[in-house]
Amino acid sequence: MSTWRLEWLRLVRTPRAISLGAVFVFFGLTEPALTKYASQIFSHVSSGAQITFPAPTPAGGVSSYVSQASQLGMIVVVVLAAGAFTFDSRHGLATFLRTRAVSMWQLVAPRFAVSAAAAAAAYLLGTLAAWYETSLLIGPVPAGAALGGILCGAVYLAFAVAVTGAAASLVRGTLGTVGLALVVLLLLPIAGLFRAVHDWLPTTLATAPADLLTGAHDLVHFVPMLAISAGATAGLLVLTVTRLRAREV
Repeated sequence: MSTWRLEWLRLVRTPRAISLGAVFVFFGLTEPALTKYASQIFSHVSSGAQITFPAPTPAGGVSSYVSQASQLGMIVVVVLAAGAFTFDSRHGLATFLRTRAVSMWQLVAPRFAVSAAAAAAAYLLGTLAAWYETSLLIGPVPAGAALGGILCGAVYLAFAVAVTGAAASLVRGTLGTVGLALVVLLLLPIAGLFRAVHDWLPTTLATAPADLLTGAHDLVHFVPMLAISAGATAGLLVLTVTRLRAREV
């Protein structure tokens, strides 16, 4: 059995694919509804305190989903990708795979591609759910901005998967890999507080869908970030392969 088929079966014959899709679709269905009925919900739980919310907008409905997808959804992606990349954490499995693979690329490439594709598909399903729910409850969503946001979100999640692979090459074990990857992905936006580097960080793509929907920027503005993210993803994969190849089992 090829490593590509093995990785695909590992995704679809376990709860991984369902759980990943369920998380994004859940946020896609619930966040626009929460945006629409936020004032009514808080009026029932605020014990008489008066809380005023701005009128819900289609951009706000989808943007609330984007916020959850780029945080909690990204965490789920990292956890699932870490499970794929940390095959060295089990000596027997590591020996079995390494002695049957022609090169380390043969082990890393399917794990990255399948994890990144699954993350992109889940993000797409979640966005379509948010798009539908927002159009139903609030108003029409700009199609061009939504499609551009899907592209930016998918590229960002692929970068997150590559960061997870690099983390797996630096530490052993799923927990350590998840922790290191999340630290990197959470610290990068802090670096983005400096305007000089903000527009060059791959993590800026996490909020790009919301910016596109609100009209703050168009897709052309994010082309440099898309190119840098693609280059950074490729570089991280080279680092992953190089370090895993040199690691002693």
